[in-house]
Amino acid sequence: MLKFVLRLFVVLAVGFVISNEIVDRSANYLFEPVSDAYTRESVRGQIHSLVQELSRIEPASRQTHIDDQLAPYYGLRLRVVNARDYNASDKERQAIRAGDFFIRDKMQTFVAGIPGAGGQWLELKLPPEPSIGPWVIAAVYSALGLLLCAFMLVWALPIWRDLEALKTAAQRMGQGDLQARARLSRHSSIGNLGETFNQMSERIGALISNQRELTNAVSHELRTPIARLSFELDMMGRERDEAARARLIEEMKNDVAELDSMASELLMYARLEHSDGLALQAQDARGWLDSVVQHADFEAGQRGVRCEVALCQVAQVHLNQRYMTRALLNLLQNAIRYAGGNIRVSLVSPAPREYVLMVDDDGPGIPLADRERIFEPFIRLDESRDRGTGGTGLGLAIVSRVARWHNGTAEVVDSPLGGARFIISWKAA
Repeated sequence: MLKFVLRLFVVLAVGFVISNEIVDRSANYLFEPVSDAYTRESVRGQIHSLVQELSRIEPASRQTHIDDQLAPYYGLRLRVVNARDYNASDKERQAIRAGDFFIRDKMQTFVAGIPGAGGQWLELKLPPEPSIGPWVIAAVYSALGLLLCAFMLVWALPIWRDLEALKTAAQRMGQGDLQARARLSRHSSIGNLGETFNQMSERIGALISNQRELTNAVSHELRTPIARLSFELDMMGRERDEAARARLIEEMKNDVAELDSMASELLMYARLEHSDGLALQAQDARGWLDSVVQHADFEAGQRGVRCEVALCQVAQVHLNQRYMTRALLNLLQNAIRYAGGNIRVSLVSPAPREYVLMVDDDGPGIPLADRERIFEPFIRLDESRDRGTGGTGLGLAIVSRVARWHNGTAEVVDSPLGGARFIISWKAA
């Protein structure tokens, strides 16, 4: 705290001295003509009266007259000088010949010519400034410095307290306390910094919490196919029947395929987690929908489900083809898994560059209480984990993340077909 105040004090003191010097010199330079004119007007009358009075006195008696009659009543130092011997420039002598007077010594000395014989000038000097001892100046500046330091302490103390609060919160965050927040006054000078720190803490806490949940979920999800593989390998060593061994090998291939699919989904999910945004490009809407539906047709045909593009109201759609294709495939695969027999895909545009993609099925639908949580990673409403209805649990989480990176949303509502309608809405900026 003391070091902070001292540094600030030194900076302010040096800045004050430099600024004062710059302002003083600039003011003198800029306002010198104005000051000169003002000073001339101030003394012009007195000089004229003195010159006129002295012009009526013999040249040899003028100084005596000043000393006896004038000096006691004037605060000015008056002196009669010989014009010939006075150290004056040509410009100053020219001013005297013109009946004017000149000023020198930083407006402290005034010289005017005395009419008449003698060739004399009258010199007027302002009284000297009062002498102030060095100790007085030192005392004044010391008092000024102490007052400045006191005001700085009053100003810096709340800032120092708030900085300490930020420091403490940062240390707690570094020690693993994800709930640490900086508590600052509403009137704090660094309130915006505190709010930014708290927002960062919220974000870091959410990321770490999500990472932990994801790690735990991944560990749990990987355990099931690995356990099946271990069991099937053990059975392979005991099984003598070739047909049974072939069936076990097929089961093991399916488990490996499940692990591969899960790894692929995890990579996609992680890539979307750290993406800085997606580049959207114009695509032929109907052609894109037909190609994705055709890609899902084989799996749909195996399950006896009819998948079709029911409606496409736009000629072109702006999207990231790679990620939105993946999102639509995930929705189709999810619908195929639960549909009774029909799946319909629709794409509409309620406003220019705004799109709504819908996938309807005639399955059992999604309970109202589960319509938000199904977009979280590794959430399954069907806990049987049967290969026929299972999946990695990341498909809908990827859909939600793709929608978010398209500046949109993903949701599920009731479908006119009786099942679920999954909706991805986005606006192409």
